[in-house]
Amino acid sequence: MATGSGESKTRSKKLFYIRDSVVDVEEDFNHEFKGHRNLAVEELPSWCYQPGSERRSRRAISRALNAFLNTGKGGTVYLGITDDGRVKGIRLTQYQKDHVVTGMVDLMGRYNPPVARHRWKIKFVPVVTLRDEIEAGKAADVREGLDEDTRQRPHLLRTPDYCWCDKDALAQFNMNILLEFLLSLHRVFVAPDYVVEITVLPFDASNSENKAAHPGGVVLYPIHEDEEGHAYFRRQACIYAYTMQEIKELTVQQVREHYQPTVDSLRERLYALRSQGLHQKYRSPDQM
Repeated sequence: MATGSGESKTRSKKLFYIRDSVVDVEEDFNHEFKGHRNLAVEELPSWCYQPGSERRSRRAISRALNAFLNTGKGGTVYLGITDDGRVKGIRLTQYQKDHVVTGMVDLMGRYNPPVARHRWKIKFVPVVTLRDEIEAGKAADVREGLDEDTRQRPHLLRTPDYCWCDKDALAQFNMNILLEFLLSLHRVFVAPDYVVEITVLPFDASNSENKAAHPGGVVLYPIHEDEEGHAYFRRQACIYAYTMQEIKELTVQQVREHYQPTVDSLRERLYALRSQGLHQKYRSPDQM
């Protein structure tokens, strides 16, 4: 992924992606690529399900988000990048971008326990093609002066059916086919394609908002069940569903690691006190 002139080359400072380029990261413990935007399991289209079974050819993005949360180390899901790391982008109008954000808020609220808003962030990074756009580091949305009242319309969530924003985008696309062709002759960038970066932040035990959720107790990162009641964890580039026994063992390990420094300190102090007591007990009368 390219950066604009003078910008830092860290991933958090990226201004845009170049279409059909291959990103400089692979799917691993902290990165997941998705070529679609089906956040929740209910949004998966019917053709994803294999006849006569619950197996799916496409997985909801929720699984990866849940795994990043439950691992505690965070991670980013990139929507619009295929499994081989190639940038394709997802065409989104402003209304559809609003839909994605609304869908994320709804999804995180369905987790058990719900995920606080400060635990995740979302960023829409433009996908560009033409050299003049790459040099400028800019991308244009199709329309300006969007109707703010329309942006407040409720979105249709938890279903594979088209929302009103998708129908609006389809109508807009059909009307602009000829316009885009004419503009392309003049090398003008029109298509509003994005890579959507959804980042789960690492759990910070020192964060006051996280401490508030554990008054007087040990601040451990919570284990969340997703919208289907499953708890996933990340192992390298793979996602695994944990059983209740595995979650119990993990929690015990977390508590042990949390208190181990205190236990070690108390042991050292006890050893020092015992050594001091033995020394006083066996001192000769002349030394007393």
